Amino acid sequence: MSRRATPDRPLREAVRCAQRAVALAGLLVVGACVGRETETVRARDLTEAAGALERNLDAINRHDVEAYLAQYLESPNLIVASADSLRQGYLLFAEARRASSDWPDTLLIGEPTLVWIAPGVVWAAFEYRGVVGPDTAKGMSDRLFVKTPAGWKIAVTGMMER
Repeated sequence: MSRRATPDRPLREAVRCAQRAVALAGLLVVGACVGRETETVRARDLTEAAGALERNLDAINRHDVEAYLAQYLESPNLIVASADSLRQGYLLFAEARRASSDWPDTLLIGEPTLVWIAPGVVWAAFEYRGVVGPDTAKGMSDRLFVKTPAGWKIAVTGMMER
């Protein structure tokens, strides 16, 4: 059977073309909305994680061990890393922090860099200089923040002295 040219064939082709165009436009609109939604989530996460970092550093400056520990993920999966050790678990971390009176007399930090990794996950890094009595320590510190039902918590923390 051959295709006949009929008066409505161009109309059907025009309708199909219009349907494809509408479908494509719909996909583009959905993509743009998802992009805007992602950017909104990203901006919100970065702002909230920056606030969590400020609370963490404020607790250090006030030597407030309970406020400091409240910023950390109470989980056996908490990671605490330094140049010479890698420890896992909140309970041992909290026990050691509560037993120690070592707090910097002064803590100065550089401008933090915050990087959005995924929804609810933000990495922060900053240079620090801590003065404890006559000693000064300086280096880099970082935190990986995760959003939990209890708010933003530090899941991984690390520091490397220079």
